[in-house]
Amino acid sequence: MANRTQRVVLVMDYGDIRGGLEKVCIESALALKAAGKDVVFFCGVAPVDPRLQAAGIQVHCIGVQDIASDPSKLRAARNGLWNNAAARKLDEVIRDTEDLSATVVHVHGWTKSLSSAIGPVVTAPDIRHVFTMHEYFFACPNGGFYNYKTNEICNTPAMGLGCLSTNCDLRHPAHKAYRVARKLVQSARGGLPSKVRNVIYISAVQQEVMQPYFPPSTTLWQVANPAVSEKRPAVNVAGNTDFCFVGRLVETKGALEFARAAHRARVPAVFIGDGPLRGAIKAANPQAVILGWKQEDEVVQHLHNARTLVFPSKWYECQPLVPIEAQALGIPVICGDWCAARETVLHEETGLHIRSLDEGGGFDHALTRLSSADYAAQLGQAAYDRYWAAPLTMQRHLDRLLGVYEQI
Repeated sequence: MANRTQRVVLVMDYGDIRGGLEKVCIESALALKAAGKDVVFFCGVAPVDPRLQAAGIQVHCIGVQDIASDPSKLRAARNGLWNNAAARKLDEVIRDTEDLSATVVHVHGWTKSLSSAIGPVVTAPDIRHVFTMHEYFFACPNGGFYNYKTNEICNTPAMGLGCLSTNCDLRHPAHKAYRVARKLVQSARGGLPSKVRNVIYISAVQQEVMQPYFPPSTTLWQVANPAVSEKRPAVNVAGNTDFCFVGRLVETKGALEFARAAHRARVPAVFIGDGPLRGAIKAANPQAVILGWKQEDEVVQHLHNARTLVFPSKWYECQPLVPIEAQALGIPVICGDWCAARETVLHEETGLHIRSLDEGGGFDHALTRLSSADYAAQLGQAAYDRYWAAPLTMQRHLDRLLGVYEQI
């Protein structure tokens, strides 16, 4: 492999881990540094993960607040549309080098604090760049192709008349109007996605949904996010009874539907997480156990009591890691056939797909089928073997990432 890329500038809204996006960005920064690259980390919101500077990574945090937490609504709205300060500083950081051609700028997130003002900076003709899609903001104003009013996937073309006339936002219609305005600025002034030359997608579902919104000049690269690198013994699912859900107890994740289906199928439902639907879940299924939020190691411990991991998320997702992590432990997974999890959960081989969360959609039947210890053990072993035959390790992610860098 050639070695054109000596310096990588990683860009995201936050300086610490707040979700999967930030975890991938920060951990890949550390891996790139360990691989001998000159890594620069640029972010909008403090605090910054202390591991970055400890590893010798150059950090630039402009110290703004994200648009949701800024006490000045006017400033938040203005910066959310166009953050000039972020753009100027990022341009300065990118160009602070003797050989710009050896630099790749890799953007992981910009919608929470940096804004699309960084678009013209990153996509300048002399800048080698790539954006990773961790959501759907390049096209959809709310970032998810999901109608939060009807709680279903939105198939309306983004920014078309149907989109503009639909209040799909979880909050006030004015919030949807602001998101539309932000998307218009993003497209017209920020050049996102029309000027973007390289995009990383993390699942085939994401590619399928987003491909129509990119110009022919944009090259799409598939680079799966890292998942589990440490191999642990397979869970004895045949000896367990718990049907486990991991995540926020909210409408989009299908938590309440799982509680109802588990009650109908008479299987023990265990929720690792918390959220506004806690009360509704207990009302729908009094036998359900809600453990609340747990640390990563504690989640793994609880999964050692699982018969099955249930992932009933209602939206497309991008590359959900919880089903992958469960299969790496030898736990079969139930997921929707509309969701990106279907790519890693093979129907009737490593888990089961369901058609919908309604009573006739196969959810109850899937839970009943995996009540069989032998069947669960069969699928769980297949899941374990399949994952570890080609594990999504950080090294594998890094190799693919460096391969993309060399070609852009």
